[in-house]
Amino acid sequence: MDKKALPLKETALLLAFGTLAILMIGLAIIGGLRAYSPVPFWDMWDGYLGFFLNVADRDAGAWWFQHNEHRIFLARLLFWADIKWFGGASWFLIATNYLLVGVNVLVFWRMLRDAAATKAPAIAEVLLGLALTAWLFLWIQKENLTWAFQSQFILAQLLPLCALYWLHKSVAGTYANRQFLVACGFGLASVGTMANGMLALPLMMVYSLITRQGAARVCVLASLSAVSLYFYLQGYKTPGHHGSLTQALKENPLGLVKYVLLYLGSPFYYLLGKGAYAWNLTFGLTYLSGFSLIGCSAWLAVKLSRQPCKATLTLALLFFILYIGGTAVGTAGGRLIFGEEQALSSRYTTPVLMAWSALFVIFSPAILSAIKKRGIKILLPVAALGMLMIPLQLQALHPQDDIKFTKKIAALALELQVKDPLHIKSVFPNIENALAFAAKASSKNISIFGMYPYLDAREQLGMAVQQPKLPACLGGLDAVDTITGEDQFVRIHGWMFNPKDKTYPNAIRVLSDQGKIIGYALTGQSKPEIAGTLGNAALLSGYQGYLLKAQTGTSLTLLGESPPCQMQVAVPMPLSNKAAEGPCPRCTGNSN
Repeated sequence: MDKKALPLKETALLLAFGTLAILMIGLAIIGGLRAYSPVPFWDMWDGYLGFFLNVADRDAGAWWFQHNEHRIFLARLLFWADIKWFGGASWFLIATNYLLVGVNVLVFWRMLRDAAATKAPAIAEVLLGLALTAWLFLWIQKENLTWAFQSQFILAQLLPLCALYWLHKSVAGTYANRQFLVACGFGLASVGTMANGMLALPLMMVYSLITRQGAARVCVLASLSAVSLYFYLQGYKTPGHHGSLTQALKENPLGLVKYVLLYLGSPFYYLLGKGAYAWNLTFGLTYLSGFSLIGCSAWLAVKLSRQPCKATLTLALLFFILYIGGTAVGTAGGRLIFGEEQALSSRYTTPVLMAWSALFVIFSPAILSAIKKRGIKILLPVAALGMLMIPLQLQALHPQDDIKFTKKIAALALELQVKDPLHIKSVFPNIENALAFAAKASSKNISIFGMYPYLDAREQLGMAVQQPKLPACLGGLDAVDTITGEDQFVRIHGWMFNPKDKTYPNAIRVLSDQGKIIGYALTGQSKPEIAGTLGNAALLSGYQGYLLKAQTGTSLTLLGESPPCQMQVAVPMPLSNKAAEGPCPRCTGNSN
């Protein structure tokens, strides 16, 4: 960028776009911090904990074993590192998700620089790069940012993008062969991300044919494609709970088309308010957005077909959009049985945000030329899009306390081996499998089961502990619920607060009149009625937990920890039976 003093108008624009990018990144990070929980969620129980336990049992095949239809080898490297080196707290994996999105941004900035083909970036190019940065950090992809299991979902788009970009770089230049080897490395690595990663090498082969890179390179890419496909399909089993592309084409071809259009237009569904104001109009514009991405890409492909070797970057980006389109079709084939609107899932927006970014980079030279001729008014549509993005990003500030609390209680139930569908089904759909994974992980103190307050909690039941003199807490026991199918424990509810220090304990041990541990509870449940009386410090003073059923009808001590306080409660016989299953947060039981 020119180091001379910038005109006031350009300085203001740079400040505005820079602020937008920083705001989008900052809010995304804050959202991740607010949503963070170390408790494994959904596919993590088998795909993360189960995988690590299998590796610990010297099962080398676990590294390549299918997860649904995917072979998530690269993600498993990260899973192993998270548990082995970082205690299984998941923060390393979540930080990796954000880092990978940041790498996405850097790659697109680099392609934007190549597309501009100038010695130094002009102010207009920097503005476009900042807009891309804001777009790629949109909170609509929150599942891929905040869910520790989703690194492979980002890698499955990032690595093919890098493969095609470095293949473009290998067409000509001093280090062309080196660039080609780098591209092959990214193509091979794509195979270890998800099932759609298998498309990368065949697309690279077709790209090398079109750009006339020579028989040797075509043969190398064809061989890599064949070998990777062979190893991928060895022992492959089609997931029984999914549909298929053939089935979708036969039974619901129109639904398949609508699914793909919704998938490719999903960012605009969110930007238009998710149908909150005009449902039909929102869906109509989402379909139109998906069709526009396909139409623009097809038009560019036809335009480029006469001289493909003169615009290799544009061709590489079109191939990447084709890759995302193939991903959309493949996803539709397997997931259409769950409904067309499943295409709008948060986790599917990351590839689509990248596809639209690729189209934006293709058009960036024309945009820069128009700015040069007509001025910055050309950026008004980009500015308007930015204004629509800000309310979406502010959703990252929404409270996550109730969701995190439910996960905490589910983890407590799993550590104590309590068959509580109300909470366990919020983190895994199959209670028996969740309990089995938890029992094995607990026996080895892995992940959350090696952390306070879950560490050895079940083993400590029945142990006598000293009862030091602690500050008295306000609070009570509001309810005791029996759990259908659970013979050993009941569920308890209440609140506990120290008015002197204006704090509440993080964990509670329930002691019998003989000083033995007979139950546990965790705080963090929202109690607005208590906060209305004692102040906002008491808002999350509500607790839930589990008590040995034999202790109902006795007087017990609740021993609060971190910070410490205690209170006496009289435990009535169970007042109610709340065995209803909690809402299923992901009824497909499948992340990808």
